[in-house]
Formats: sequence, structure tokens, C-alpha cells
Amino acid sequence: MKPKKWIAVVLSIFTAPLAFLYLGSVQWALLSFVLSTGLGLLNFAVPGHEIVFGLVSVALVVLWIWLALRLIGQRTGEERRPWHTRWYGLVAIAAAWAVIAVLLRAFLYEPFKVPSSAMKPTLPVGANVLVQKHGYGHYGTMGAQLFHGALSASVVRGDIIAFDYPRDPSQTFLKRVVGLPGDKIVYRDKHVLVNGVDVRGKQLADYLDDERLAYMKRYREKLGQIEHDILISDSAPARMAQGEIATPPQCTNDGETLSCVVPVNSYFVMGDNRDNSLDSRYWGFVPAKAVIGKVVYIAAPRH
Repeated sequence: MKPKKWIAVVLSIFTAPLAFLYLGSVQWALLSFVLSTGLGLLNFAVPGHEIVFGLVSVALVVLWIWLALRLIGQRTGEERRPWHTRWYGLVAIAAAWAVIAVLLRAFLYEPFKVPSSAMKPTLPVGANVLVQKHGYGHYGTMGAQLFHGALSASVVRGDIIAFDYPRDPSQTFLKRVVGLPGDKIVYRDKHVLVNGVDVRGKQLADYLDDERLAYMKRYREKLGQIEHDILISDSAPARMAQGEIATPPQCTNDGETLSCVVPVNSYFVMGDNRDNSLDSRYWGFVPAKAVIGKVVYIAAPRH
């Protein structure tokens, strides 16, 4: 039986590889899969150009529809249709691909988009990051938690980690690890001391915040072997108001100095944009079981 035009068109709009499999063209199915996947990866690696990628996607859909209709016109209806052109074959292929995609996101790597300026200048608003999940024991994706396993990967000072926000686990936060279990963290006058060592380094050229159109002080900070830049706003108060932090037993806060000893199986995290970050200074520690993974790739928008 000759393939139906409306089915080919609908599949071309939503999933071109299945449309071409339905029409019996494995070559076009592979080519459309490679092009669509490549476009998605490029969109991830070069954020900030959604309109351009959207127009390219629309153009590809038009091309797929045209090719699908052309292939249908070449069919006589007398050819024997293999299994991958039948509904059960298409469903099986789609289900297999969905399972593979979910497993990759749940157990290996998962992409996230940076929603706020709390991690500037390292992570600008709108940046895409890739989080390594294997080894961290937090397996799930898109809000669905599969199970927790043992933590086998090491978390080190300076890592940027993704984690479930302790006050609302439905939210995912991205912050930098400042303190490991047993570390003493002191925050005073916008300086961070880790086990008695001030980690703030030399001052760099001021940073222009493109959101507030204001300059901020920029410093080089070193946590363990990892160096990164932090931002300080002179207009923001240096005091840590006692009512702003739910002080756990391991911390003291006199309004001038916050001092904490990081408990077992927990981490003290902070944003690089120090005066615009809701972090461990305000809500306490990140439990190890809440850690989703470590940021291993950053794709920042180009302005």
C-alpha cells in the first residue's frame, strides 16, 4: 500500500527521521537525523541566537516536507514495505530512541540553562552548561527521580555543581563549592576565609554588568587548584543580617561575621557574583545526596 501523504507531512514536521523511515528511505532518515542533531548541538554550543536557529529549523522542516512529498510521488504502491515503514516499527524505533535519550540525561550528562546572574562572570545569564552526572549518585531527569546511588566521584573546592535547592528540591541551583566537609568557612567584610586562608587574590579590571549598566569590582579567587573570577558590588552592604540566614548549629552569625564548620556529607557553596547570590550564606549547606553533578562544559552567549 502506498504511504499516506498526511502521515508523511505530520512526521516531517515533528520528527523527520521517522518520516523518511515511513517512506522507506533509510539514507534520508540518517541524513535528517544527523542534520537535526547537529543543529541542536550547535544551538547548545552557541547560545543567544535562538531566532537564527529557529529560522533554520523552519527551513529544514519545509525541506523535509518537500522531500517527503517527492518521495511519495515516486512510489507506485507495489513495492514491498519493510518493517521500519510499518506503524509498529516506527513506534519501536521512537521508543528505543526515547529510552536512550532519557538514560543519557539521567546517568551520564544533562544540559542546563543558566537563569540568573548569581554566577557571573563565569556563567552569564542564558549560558548553557553540561553537567556530568555519572559518579554523583543522583540519577533522574526532567523532574523525575529514578534512584540514588553511592557517591563515587570526588567533589573538590572550586567545582561548579548542580544540586537540588535544599529549601525547594524542585529547583536546580548552580553554585561553586567553597567548603568541603570539615572545612571552617568565615565570611567577613566580603572576604572568604577557608581554614584561615583568605582566598581572594589580585584585583582585576572592573566588570561592566550589562544588566544594571554599572561597574563592579572584579577579583581573581583561588580555591584549591581552581582559579576563577568573582564580582563585588561596592553599593551592596557587607553585613550579614542575622535574620537573613537560617543559622544551622555548625554556624555562628553576629551580623558582621559568618563562621561555619561544614558538617559531614555536606558542602558550603557560593555564587561568583557575591552580592547577588542566594547561597550557603543564607540557607546553609548542600547535602551530598542533593548534588546532581559537576559542570564540565560552559557555552556562554556572545554579544
